[in-house]
Amino acid sequence: MLKRIFPIALLTGSGQLFSLFALKYISRFGTSLDLKAIGQTDSLVLFMLNGIALGLQTAAMRDLALAEDWKSDFQKAQSARFTLSLLFCAGSLLAFFNPYYFLFLFAPVLAMNGDYALYARSHPIAGASVGFSRLFLPYGAIMVTAHIRPELIIPVYIVSTVITYFLSNLFISGYLKTPAISQPSFKNLHLYIKSMPIGVEILSLYFIGMGLMMVIPYFYSNSTVALAFVGLKFYVLFKGVLRIIHQAFIREMNSFEVCLRVDQLCMLAGISFTVFMICFPKTVIGIFFGEKYLSDSVYFILLAIAGLIYSSFSSFIIRAMLERKDIPNAIAALASALFTICLNIVLSYLNPSAVSIGVSLIAGELAFAISMVFILHHKSLVRDRLVFFLKNIFIVAIPVLIAGLFGDHLKNLLIAFLLFGGLMAIVHYKKFAFGVRMA
Repeated sequence: MLKRIFPIALLTGSGQLFSLFALKYISRFGTSLDLKAIGQTDSLVLFMLNGIALGLQTAAMRDLALAEDWKSDFQKAQSARFTLSLLFCAGSLLAFFNPYYFLFLFAPVLAMNGDYALYARSHPIAGASVGFSRLFLPYGAIMVTAHIRPELIIPVYIVSTVITYFLSNLFISGYLKTPAISQPSFKNLHLYIKSMPIGVEILSLYFIGMGLMMVIPYFYSNSTVALAFVGLKFYVLFKGVLRIIHQAFIREMNSFEVCLRVDQLCMLAGISFTVFMICFPKTVIGIFFGEKYLSDSVYFILLAIAGLIYSSFSSFIIRAMLERKDIPNAIAALASALFTICLNIVLSYLNPSAVSIGVSLIAGELAFAISMVFILHHKSLVRDRLVFFLKNIFIVAIPVLIAGLFGDHLKNLLIAFLLFGGLMAIVHYKKFAFGVRMA
């Protein structure tokens, strides 16, 4: 189990961590306005990627994995994506109200992204390598720019992002031996109709995360938005690592037992994330985000708790999809996303700080998890996960005791991490190391 996901996780995690440390570096040379601008650019790119995918990508991955004439299906999907992206270009008219919306002009470049075919055709290492380059190159470019010409951070980030996607698209087409550009065809847009519920679900879940960056700039101060972006970037990193696990075992997750095993592995990551953020907030925040955010530890702790909730029930999304409960899924995701957004707006008037954003994320993740429990309606879904969590309480006591007795210092965190990780490995290694078959 671990062997299958390690190389993919290493590449994906390295890229995400690099982007996080790049933001930490930029915060030293740039301003909160720079981080806000990067956050809005990032969120718009992700919005376009999710909007163009709109469920078609998920359905296409399933078809490409099974079809013999997969290149024909791939070209139809790419044609539909390219056609929709041309409609997305109209969104650039909103630049009169918000200059960042001119990015919609680059939607066709994003639409020609075919990395989903790499995963569908069992080339996950190549797919992860592409993902790594799309983070390393733009964030590397703005790190250099922040040091030399900080006033050019935003233009460099936008240009380097577009160029990186364009070049990686060429690599993917060469790797798969498929055309780099597909002909637009409005008749292929019908492919979106069948997968529309999945698309609504994916787009909705985007707003329980980085998608909030499209909302909060209108209700919070620049400094709060910058802080929120840094935290959400880490939150998306965490959820991205968990999605790697899901992608590695998607075929086996038609079994509730395998879903439980996957969630247990994800929960170990969620428990680790949460307990070290709570016990060593000063050290963790200093390492990953920078000393300027030490006073905002409550926000980061709330993000960790939201991550723990997501990790405990994350397999439900795949399981419900395999059961073809697309419409209930879409309704649950949409309702949870709207709840998250509305709560964010309401709390901005009561407490216009990042804490409100963290609270809304917890509420959104919890609302969606509860909805999925009712949709799947399988006995012991909550009980099995709660029992597993309680069985690991004694391991959690290690960092709690070390932090309580010796304080929040780097040396103590390292000792706690080694003891905590070592005991976790001893207790759970056999459970996760050799496959997904249940004993």
